[in-house]
Amino acid sequence: MDRKLLFAMGLTIATLMIFHYFNTPDHKNKTTVPVDVRPGQSYKVPTAQDLAQPINTEIDFVDKKISQKEEIKKIDTDLYEISFSNYGGVISTVDFKKHLGKKDVPLRTIHHKNFYEREDSAFLLALDEKTPYFYNFKETKELEDSHYITFEAVTSDWIINKIYKVHKKIYKIDLELVFEPKSKEIKSIQPRLFFPAPIVAEISDDKLEGFTMDVSGESVRKVYEKELDQAWVMPSIFGAEDKYFAHCLEKDPNSFVQRAFFKFANKKIYPVLQGPVISQKSSWNISFYVGPKLIDDLTAVDPRLEGLLYFGWLSWLCKLLLKLLEWIYSFLGNFGFAIILLTILIKMPFLPLSITSKKKIDEYQRYQPTINRIRMKYKNDLKLQQAEIMKFHKDHNLSPTTPFFGCLPFLIQMPILFALYRILNGYLDLYQAPFIGWITDLSSKDPYYVLPILMGGSMIWQQLLTPMIDARQKVMMFFLPVIMTYIFTGFPAGLVLYWLMNNLLMISEDYLKKMIYK
Repeated sequence: MDRKLLFAMGLTIATLMIFHYFNTPDHKNKTTVPVDVRPGQSYKVPTAQDLAQPINTEIDFVDKKISQKEEIKKIDTDLYEISFSNYGGVISTVDFKKHLGKKDVPLRTIHHKNFYEREDSAFLLALDEKTPYFYNFKETKELEDSHYITFEAVTSDWIINKIYKVHKKIYKIDLELVFEPKSKEIKSIQPRLFFPAPIVAEISDDKLEGFTMDVSGESVRKVYEKELDQAWVMPSIFGAEDKYFAHCLEKDPNSFVQRAFFKFANKKIYPVLQGPVISQKSSWNISFYVGPKLIDDLTAVDPRLEGLLYFGWLSWLCKLLLKLLEWIYSFLGNFGFAIILLTILIKMPFLPLSITSKKKIDEYQRYQPTINRIRMKYKNDLKLQQAEIMKFHKDHNLSPTTPFFGCLPFLIQMPILFALYRILNGYLDLYQAPFIGWITDLSSKDPYYVLPILMGGSMIWQQLLTPMIDARQKVMMFFLPVIMTYIFTGFPAGLVLYWLMNNLLMISEDYLKKMIYK
């Protein structure tokens, strides 16, 4: 490599390191992260403190006993009702008014806890020194598009203000943190901000996961259990989710978050945002998404959050099918009937191709025993065997590609099946959405397993209409439906309803084929 180029690269790196050194709030302290880790990238936190500060997930409070009465302030918007508590200056409850659960009660993702379960509240602030727990309400204010509420706490050295801004039309909460020293001779602090993963108590199989933005800044990715000992440097998105909701850092324009990590306790997840070392008056504005995992709601706050739906390469198809399902529902008012009609609409364009391919498969099956005898007769001479099979195909006007052509309609529809699986398996609007009779929640499994049994029966019916010569195929004809029925017993009723309807339409195709080509 050219020496001038190496010199220029070295000079650039040295300049950046010097700039970083003198622009750190307290450059006398040890660095928080290794210098070679890029923003958004994770690293395994080493035990040697000369490389990185150890992760601190605990909070040591000044106030060990209740010395003040708890005060609750509520903010009400069209989207949700939020309760704020002076115990920690936190959000103590969040109820989503547009999403009702059992007994028509709004779903709640943050739950009010007692004095000794403090970390279950949202946006609890911890300091290196002992943390104050009792805050004072300073001000509440309502504007046209938002609500404001301000808290203040005082330590031996610092005055801390937490100013919340709750947006009325979108699921976004802004938090301004203001740290003001009480004198010139004060001890520096390094704040950490905690918030819990969303938990909907009435969902028994709810699953909590962490997520962050990948290094490229283009997609959201899940954080897996093996990454618990890692920290992320200055992430642009960082949070936790359950099946239907997400709580996450969405915007940090002033770079409050120097690194982020997760605390896991009692099967709960707490994202932790660690700020810089502070030795003088400082303030930061941070934005959070606290809302449902629905496309319109996510993208209204930040288009990048759409990645929480994990549609992957099927994203365009999932969004198209989701829009179509919602459009059908707007007319029918029942998601069960909307799923049935969606299945019919998806199937209709493929009807001519499916019937034609099934006819060709039936014709090919009639000649299969003869083809098998040719294979056995010339099994020791593969070249002659191939020649005889090709001659047989030509004499009977058959094509070797017929089996593949028969599978073509199914192969074309496979992406649609996968897309619908992703949509129906975690679609919030299906939660507590009734269909008919015993199906009162399309997002949960059928309590009496009627739909899975009907689905398995439809598979057997469908296979009985398919001509089979091979004895092994006949065994599989009964074995496969049993396995599929067992698997589908745990699937959401909405997804099983789609699969059952799809099977019934395929059976109808068989009868229609017989009517056309009888």
